[in-house]
Amino acid sequence: MIRALYSSASSMAAQQQSMDVISNNIANVNTVGYKKVRVTFQDALYSAMETRRDGQGVNLQVGNGSRAAATQRNFGQGVLQPTNRPLDFAIDGPGFFQILRQDGSVSYTRDGSFQISSELEGDQVVNRLVTVRGEYVLDHSGQPVEVDDYDSLPYRLRVVSFPNPEGLEAIGNNQFIGTEASGVPVPSYNYDVKQGFLEASNVDMAEEITRMILAQRVYQLSSRVLQAADEMEHIANNLRR
Repeated sequence: MIRALYSSASSMAAQQQSMDVISNNIANVNTVGYKKVRVTFQDALYSAMETRRDGQGVNLQVGNGSRAAATQRNFGQGVLQPTNRPLDFAIDGPGFFQILRQDGSVSYTRDGSFQISSELEGDQVVNRLVTVRGEYVLDHSGQPVEVDDYDSLPYRLRVVSFPNPEGLEAIGNNQFIGTEASGVPVPSYNYDVKQGFLEASNVDMAEEITRMILAQRVYQLSSRVLQAADEMEHIANNLRR
């Protein structure tokens, strides 16, 4: 009977993790360039209740619940929303903007809401394109984009893609970093950078609400199974001859 308690508890823990991911998706429904995430589940290890000899049928096994196996990010295209702001950019197609972080490393983002940073170099003022956190946006040569003509900006922004974008690691601030699973960045093709637009989150609220209701119902039923198993255990412990 103890196994039923553990199985129900593992199911409740897995559904709680699913609810955490769903709540994060809903919280980022208005985040520029956000890509929705879902949890995938696996059944837990099985225990052999009886090992039978050859020719006597299959072994008798019982499962031990479920667990959250991984989170998968959907990099599907979000809706492009017009802003009419010359420093807003959206990628129509696959790819990411390259960002030079303050520690010297490179990150990648679909959030094209950029700004201008005016910097004094010698006796000259240089305008560079930066993120809202002041990080440089890189051009095709891997250097910070210098702004002298708004009309040429879409052609100067460096856009790269990955063999497996689902392998990217999210680091917050609408940014990702490459990993061994994602592969190395390569120049992106079949895309268009649209100026005066931003890419909306690809979160589907109807889908998230459906998944939320399902997770809630599974959690509720698992708690009832746990309660029933506990009551049966209590009955067994109070048996009298």
